[in-house]
Parts: sequence; C-alpha cells; structure tokens
Amino acid sequence: MTLWARCRRATTTLPAGCAAAFVLVLLLGGTAVPLPALTLGGSATVQVGQFVPVVMAAVLALCLDTRVPAAEASGIRKIRRMDAALVVGVIALLTLAGALTAFALDEAFTHPLWTLGRNTACAAGLLLLARPRLGRAAVMVPVALVFCVILFGYRLPTDPYPWGFILEPATSPLAASACVVTAAAGVVTHVLAVKKEEL
Repeated sequence: MTLWARCRRATTTLPAGCAAAFVLVLLLGGTAVPLPALTLGGSATVQVGQFVPVVMAAVLALCLDTRVPAAEASGIRKIRRMDAALVVGVIALLTLAGALTAFALDEAFTHPLWTLGRNTACAAGLLLLARPRLGRAAVMVPVALVFCVILFGYRLPTDPYPWGFILEPATSPLAASACVVTAAAGVVTHVLAVKKEEL
C-alpha cells in the first residue's frame, strides 16, 4: 500500500491539488467572467469556480496514470478498488471542506465552495467512465462537458437546461443526484474495466 500511495502521488501531488482547488474557489470562485453562450445569442456570466473541478479531474488523471505496471499486474482488481477509494476520498474531502467553510463564512448553499465537491464528483465520474476507451485522452471529457454546457446549456441567462446541471445552484436536487450517479458509474466502471494498455 505504501508503494501504491507513492506511485499514485497520494501524499504529494494529490494533496497539493486538493489544497490548490480549495484555495482557488475560496478566493476566486465567485468571480464572474463573460463567455460566449450560443443559445443566448450573446454571452453568459460564468463563475471561475466552474472550471476548478476540471483541474481536479486532471490532477486525478495524472495520479491514476502514474503506475508501476509490473507490480500492479498481479493484483489489478485490488489496485483498482484502491484507486476508486482514492477518488471517492478526494470527492468527500472537497465536499466536506467546502460545506464546512461555506457554513463558517455564513454563506451556506450560496458560496461556490458548496458546489466544489459536487462538480468534482461529476468531472471525476466522467473521467473514469471514459478512461477504459480513451485512455489518457479521457481527461478532455470533463473539459468538453464544461465548454459544451457554457456554449449550449443556457435557455435563459440564469437558467441552464436540465442537462447543464453543473451550472445549477447548490440547492438543486437534480444537480446533486446527477453528479452522484455520474461519480458512482465512473467508480464502478473503473473497478470493473479491463486495463487499457498505453502505447
């Protein structure tokens, strides 16, 4: 397990990524930037915090891609379960830290930190769902989702279509359910998938 933690950078890169994501959303998450929204015929105002879960998915992908194939070949199922636990742990940590901080700031359900864990669950789930087929290129799937949602996901300036649930407020049961289902599907896929050999 020590070798696995070292290979997955679970004590170096991953904690640094979680801390950076938390600080970014804490300091800049509420900052809004105008981006093109084709369905609105103009631009939409998007919080910077919407992009941080994509960065966390990239950090997770980096950690999961750091492996020792010879050592892992004999126990691939166990290793995959440990990888899945690592992903779930990151999601839980960001969700808990975000919620507690939002409460401490007296901005429960409104501070962007409240949705950090939720949207990271979605990004990580998409990453894991795509990895068996796309390999390392799967890291682009959460990126594509975010930009598709921004470009095509708004029906009104403050009202996304249901499929653009990552833009929904923290109180949205649809967004919470969709992100949990996506994360769960990704974790199960990762555990059961046949290892994709990288060329």
